[in-house]
Amino acid sequence: MTPYPLELRRVSLSFDSVNVLNGANLKLARGTVTGLLGRNGSGKTTLMRVALGLMHADDGGASVFGTPSIDSPSEIRKRIGYVPQSFDSFSWMKVNDCIEFVASFYKDDWDSSLIERLIKEWQLSDKKIGELSSGDQQKVSILLAIGHTPELLILDEPVAKLDPAARRDFLRILVEMNIDHDQTILLSSHITSDIERICTHIAILHEGRIVCDSEINALKQNVRVVTVPGSVFPTGINVLGGHGNQRYVWYTDDVDLPTDALVEETTLEDFIIGITA
Repeated sequence: MTPYPLELRRVSLSFDSVNVLNGANLKLARGTVTGLLGRNGSGKTTLMRVALGLMHADDGGASVFGTPSIDSPSEIRKRIGYVPQSFDSFSWMKVNDCIEFVASFYKDDWDSSLIERLIKEWQLSDKKIGELSSGDQQKVSILLAIGHTPELLILDEPVAKLDPAARRDFLRILVEMNIDHDQTILLSSHITSDIERICTHIAILHEGRIVCDSEINALKQNVRVVTVPGSVFPTGINVLGGHGNQRYVWYTDDVDLPTDALVEETTLEDFIIGITA
């Protein structure tokens, strides 16, 4: 069986006795684009760093292409691209020198035409990286991550510092790379419109666990907000989250609800807020 490009199994990690990850499970199938969502401080960055082998988990494990992330060999790591939330590397190097340096490790796998086109479209000046604005530094980080067209691309809030034009252009490139190279992508973002635009799946991290892992189209089709009178909610149905007399329910024709229940559609943004309340 072909290994998953990325798999996390019961991953737990604590800092100063605070549980950041608490048995998190996640599998990314080849060619999927998954939006990793959750509130600030939910552990999304920590989960990504464990997935990449940049941090040790206290319990459980992560693997990339079937090998343990924490000690994966160089031939596996070359198949991965990563954009961190903030980019503070190579601050003393000029943009073109930095790109040429990183490209030298990939040789024939480096897509020079794509990178040159983006440098021009994004109007990146050939300054020292440390002298660039935070948005332009993020652009450099993106170029370094996608230049070798990696099979697995992990992006931690990659568009937060980009202007609207650059953000839209980058999202378009992600879609093209996914289609052209069957690329697997894990993307964290608070911009739900971006997630809906390009992602095939979402994974929601809450209280250290992945509390929802689903295809976006299935969520749109099946998830409903159900409100019942009083505070007693019926048992035996697939409740995803919520509180009081309101729940987010995986709704199908055979769901047995009280006749006076109110059933409403929901947006992705409201759904995320609701099940992490």
